Amino acid sequence: MNIQSATRTRLLSEGMRQLLAHGYDGVGIGPILKAVDVPKGSFYYFFQSKDDFIVAIIEAYEAKYSMIRKALFSDTSRRPLARLDAYFEMLEQELIRDAPYAGCLYGVLAQTAAGRSAFVLDALATSFDRWERSIAELLSIAQQEGDIATGEDIADLAACIVEAYEGALIRVKVKGDMPAFTRFRNKGLKRLTLRAASSAC
Repeated sequence: MNIQSATRTRLLSEGMRQLLAHGYDGVGIGPILKAVDVPKGSFYYFFQSKDDFIVAIIEAYEAKYSMIRKALFSDTSRRPLARLDAYFEMLEQELIRDAPYAGCLYGVLAQTAAGRSAFVLDALATSFDRWERSIAELLSIAQQEGDIATGEDIADLAACIVEAYEGALIRVKVKGDMPAFTRFRNKGLKRLTLRAASSAC
């Protein structure tokens, strides 16, 4: 990795940390530059504006977690629904380890950038949709293997899982309530998938 690429990566990494902790309005370019010891001119060499920077962070975030899902979701030694649970278990461990610089960037930006930047929200919506579709694709495999009923609406089920996950993270962020995430995994996620599976029996 050359110096320019390394500098851009450092800016994106710190920007992601700050966005997760403080949201759209709580992120300033100055503190990020100070944290990674990068001059202002270098920032504007890579990014035209704060919103351009945030969109690049969204893209980097999506690429990171897309690779993680690809590895976990392709593990054919596990049943598809076990792969899904392994994914959320990994996210739970990450949340415990990295708080307050953890959570879901999509959810944080959806709550804090709404009404401020159409450019950011368009990029966010695109990444959000691709994330949800990746879960739906795994659920489709579960359906093909007989673990989810043929008549189950897979897109709707994937949306419900994402929405339950984001709701749990809000509780974690507001109150430091890690049991909320455990409840999501052990009750919410299991009930959603078991409901879909029960009608397959």
